[in-house]
Amino acid sequence: MSVSIDNFLKNIYLLSQETGSSVTSSILAERLGISVAAVTDMARKLGRQGLLDYRPYRALMLSDKGRKMALKVIRKHRLWELFLYRVLGMDLMSVHEEAEKLEHHTSDKLMEHINRFLEHPDFDPHGDPIPGIGGNVPSEKGVVPLSEIEEQEKCKIKKLRYRDSEVSKMFETFGLRKDMVLKVLKVYSFDGSIELEFPDSKKVMISEKLADNIFCVKQ
Repeated sequence: MSVSIDNFLKNIYLLSQETGSSVTSSILAERLGISVAAVTDMARKLGRQGLLDYRPYRALMLSDKGRKMALKVIRKHRLWELFLYRVLGMDLMSVHEEAEKLEHHTSDKLMEHINRFLEHPDFDPHGDPIPGIGGNVPSEKGVVPLSEIEEQEKCKIKKLRYRDSEVSKMFETFGLRKDMVLKVLKVYSFDGSIELEFPDSKKVMISEKLADNIFCVKQ
C-alpha cells in the first residue's frame, strides 16, 4: 500500500477514536491538509478495494479489512515511537515525527523483532495503546480527559497527545509528563481554563485546548 493510503486509513481510525463520532470528508481533509474533493476521490478508490464502506455524502467508515490495515500502521508507528524514546533517548515530539516516516517503510518481520526487543509493550511513550499483531487494542479503562476531573480531585496523567507541535511545546514549557500526579484546584467556566497543583505544590493555569490533549485516571 502507498503512504497516502496508509495515512488515509490511519487517520479515519484515529479521528473516530479522538472524537467518538463519525468522520466526515471535511474533517479528514483538514487533518490531512488536502481538499474535500481529494478525500472523496480517495474514498471512492478505497471503497472499490473493500477498505471503506463508501457511500456518497455519508460519513467515512472503515471496513473490517480497512480497520485491520489502519491498526497495522498504528502498531508500527507506536512501536517505533517507544523504540526511539526508550533506546535512542529521543524527545517525545521528535519520536512522533520520525515514526510518521518509519511506519510506512518497515517490514512486518523487523517490526516483530522490535516488539520482542521491547518485551511486547502495551503502550507507547505518550500513553497511547499499541495494537496487537491480531488487531486487539489494549484497554484504556478509566482514562478520561483532564477536563472531566472535578475540582479538588487528584489524577495521574496516563496519556499526552503530541500531534500538534504548539501543544507539544506547551507540555515541555509546563513540564507535564506521563505518570505525573496533578490536583485540579479550579475550573473556570468563563473559558474552560483549569488551575492545577503540581507534585511540588507549584500552581499553574492551563488552557482548555491544552487540557483537551491530557488524559488521566482519577486517584
